[in-house]
Amino acid sequence: MKKYFISVLVLIAFNACQTDKKATETNKITTSSVGSMLVQLDKDQLKEANLKTAILEKGNASIDIHLNGKVDVPPTAVASVSIPMGGYIQDINLIPGNFVKKGSTIATIKDPQYIQLQEDYLTAKSKSVYLSQDLDRQKLLLQQDAVSKKAFQLLQSEYNTNAIALKGLAEKLQLINIDPSSLSVDKITSKVNLVAPISGYVSKVNINRGKYVAPTDILLELIDPNDVHAAITIFEKDITLFKEGIKGKVVLANEPNSSYPVSVMVVSKNLDEDKTGLVHCHFLNIPKNVVPGMFLTADFSVKNADAVIVPVTAIQRFQGVDYIFIQKSANEFEAKQVTLGATNKTTAAILNPEATEWVGKNIVIENAYSLLGKLMNKAE
Repeated sequence: MKKYFISVLVLIAFNACQTDKKATETNKITTSSVGSMLVQLDKDQLKEANLKTAILEKGNASIDIHLNGKVDVPPTAVASVSIPMGGYIQDINLIPGNFVKKGSTIATIKDPQYIQLQEDYLTAKSKSVYLSQDLDRQKLLLQQDAVSKKAFQLLQSEYNTNAIALKGLAEKLQLINIDPSSLSVDKITSKVNLVAPISGYVSKVNINRGKYVAPTDILLELIDPNDVHAAITIFEKDITLFKEGIKGKVVLANEPNSSYPVSVMVVSKNLDEDKTGLVHCHFLNIPKNVVPGMFLTADFSVKNADAVIVPVTAIQRFQGVDYIFIQKSANEFEAKQVTLGATNKTTAAILNPEATEWVGKNIVIENAYSLLGKLMNKAE
């Protein structure tokens, strides 16, 4: 009795394994045979299926594309502020978010070297006046042979050397925002003003009162809000659809109920490791509360003149794979596995390289699900 019971268990287990094996084989047939299988319908089936066909075309189609991106600024809209000569911060009253105008004072810096630079400039300037007058006197004496030509040349060389030093000192003064033309003895100061190179919002402040800063230090960072743009991530399959001037709309993360028109200004010519690129777009109307780095979504309706286009009603999906049915004869249809590109509510682009060979043939655009059902039954 025990032997019989064990034999029954072994038989049940064997049958279960065989059933699973057949199910697996059936599933393999279903998924691997669809792409090249034909479906034939008799007259009654053809009438009942009520299929509608149309010629597959390659042409101009409008495709809706939904993308993600963020608010960005170009390098020309960002200013990193530093001081060419080091010093101690005497005054700073800015915090991130403050707006400053171009040319306005954003910090005051103090250091003894500024005094020395001004002294050197005024000394060179005074010497330049003396040498200029002396050069004129020596020139008259040279014409009367009252001075040697060598002595005149030495004086002229000294004048030129001083002029070079004076010009260099003047340029250094301008670097620290001191006007050399208005500098005089009674205006020598140990303080210089750090001014804003552009109008914009303060995005970073790296200084505080009393801190010593070197010429290599970035003291503040300003961003021009009038030059922000939308940097939108686009996938490899869609990047060729975008050209300069294409219009679209973006929605900011903090304003989900408002949209802003944009225009494509630059399309990146390279792809990242994840096979994506960037499309840079101008805001036609810059949002008031836009901040660089803010996330956004974008919608574009682009035209693709080189794609093979099918109605979405022609596409049948089975186990995550898309198919269309090409009519081979009056009652015979072939399933083709397709890879879809950009898709809108009515049409989709086919990315298969061989899709151009299907152009001009009839495809089923309505009730193709009946062919898919018969195909699946046939595969099983």
